[in-house]
Amino acid sequence: MKTERIFCGVCGHATDTALFNHLREAHNLTPEDYAKQCPGAPLFTPAFKDYVQQQGIHAAPDATASGDGTNLWAMRELFGVKVPCPVAVQPGVPAEDGSYHFDPSLAQAVTQSLADNDRVLLVGPTGAGKSSLVMQLAARLNWPIIRANLHGETSAADLLGQNKVKNGEVYFQYGILPTAMKEGKIVVIEELDAADPGILFVLQGVLEEGGTLTLADNGGEVVHPHPRFRLVATANTLGLGDDTSLYAGTQVQNASHLDRWQVVYQVDYLPEKEELKLVKAKAPTLEHSLAKAVVKLAAAVRKAIAEQQIFSTFSTRRVLAFARKIPALGLARALEATVLNKLATPDRAVVHEIAQRHLPNLEPVAAAS
Repeated sequence: MKTERIFCGVCGHATDTALFNHLREAHNLTPEDYAKQCPGAPLFTPAFKDYVQQQGIHAAPDATASGDGTNLWAMRELFGVKVPCPVAVQPGVPAEDGSYHFDPSLAQAVTQSLADNDRVLLVGPTGAGKSSLVMQLAARLNWPIIRANLHGETSAADLLGQNKVKNGEVYFQYGILPTAMKEGKIVVIEELDAADPGILFVLQGVLEEGGTLTLADNGGEVVHPHPRFRLVATANTLGLGDDTSLYAGTQVQNASHLDRWQVVYQVDYLPEKEELKLVKAKAPTLEHSLAKAVVKLAAAVRKAIAEQQIFSTFSTRRVLAFARKIPALGLARALEATVLNKLATPDRAVVHEIAQRHLPNLEPVAAAS
């Protein structure tokens, strides 16, 4: 296609397509900041705009450029779902992991829910990839994310914001939730079932379709959700508490709160074949036969957990930590450091016995001198 040159209004840098990446990397500017600093300066060439339009153009619902074209959006199809995405680089978008493996069916369902503005709850064992699923979808959709970890000490101020004093002046510092709502980000609430049920009432109004948020400490300000705002949460249990002793601190959640999550998806560990691909990608120096043995060990331990022989976990996160440490520490020491030392004594003995059946030439760890 025919191209034309376009020049940065700040430094004169020339390109044949668009200035988005240059502005971020060279000047730490967003398209909106650039439009304010260099009024009327184009961000992309006409040829680039024509190319994006051929891909499927979408009128930005939050356009702030008064028709000057700084907000260019294109339809992107991901797992069969068409989602409008800004073309410009967005701050806060997770980095794309090329080795990440998606469960196509689950990825399609969650992508559809993001497109539909569902309130999404992901439930599954620790380290199964609940958060990383959302982050890798967001990476491919150019969608910024804010993550919030809930625990027993989380306060309403952490989520909503609070008044602070600077240089003798009182100002309101917005919390995670109103920030995401104002800026059109995905807020991912981690460990929903570990939060005190009382704190979750903060979310009640926002969980409603098109729900708003009232900030009493900021003069009753009502925050309306940006069209791109999304709310996702992760949990190890379905809000019914935990009777396995695996997830200490989880709480029984209010039924009306759970009912407000429009969709709930179960996230489990990868199938062995796919987990092996991941191990080989993340620990490329590990021999194939040994990588396969590590994955088989994880599957056997998980089977023992399901049969309540032990009360522990063997997450994909733990599998990768073990695999990565084998070349440097050796098989026995890596197993001890990344797996066995995290277990209670009875579970440690069972897992070590399982490991001896699956790992070739596993020797006891030498006693410390």
